Amino acid sequence: MEAEKVNKNPFLSFLAMVMAVVVFAAVAAHFIKNPYAGAGLIGTAATPIQLNEWITSQPPDLTGRVYVLEFWATWCPPCRQSVPHMIELANKYKNKDVPFIGVSIDSSSEPVKKMVKEGGITYYIGMDNGLSDKFSVRGVPSAFIIDRSGKIAWQGHPMSPEFESALEKVLNAPPSADSGAK
Repeated sequence: MEAEKVNKNPFLSFLAMVMAVVVFAAVAAHFIKNPYAGAGLIGTAATPIQLNEWITSQPPDLTGRVYVLEFWATWCPPCRQSVPHMIELANKYKNKDVPFIGVSIDSSSEPVKKMVKEGGITYYIGMDNGLSDKFSVRGVPSAFIIDRSGKIAWQGHPMSPEFESALEKVLNAPPSADSGAK
């Protein structure tokens, strides 16, 4: 077997390494450019919320209402960190008739029931039965603001600085003719 030839030109080695990094970065950027895959859903009609299991009571009729929908899990540290923030916002916007709905992607409802009880979760909580797929959720936590006409107005992380300002903007928008708002 002939010994392998080693490239002794440091410039060519450096150039090959730079090219590899650029290709890797381009591929990575393509896949992580939008961590919220559902962002392309903004402006489209939200899938109706039909869950088989509610941990809390079911939310009221959502027709003509602005509401918040969040997908989360008990095993997700960022989700657990966002719960106090979501409780605070749900309480703040309760008098503005904005239901907050959390949909857990946990495989079992037992840890969810425990977290609702121990964490003092005061907003609506249900178990996912495929709804997250219909919203193209690829990571949790992931929140959606649905406007009065039933369209997705915002999507992102519930701890995002833009979340509450987007909610205010949607609340302050005049109802559209197809919103069903009174």
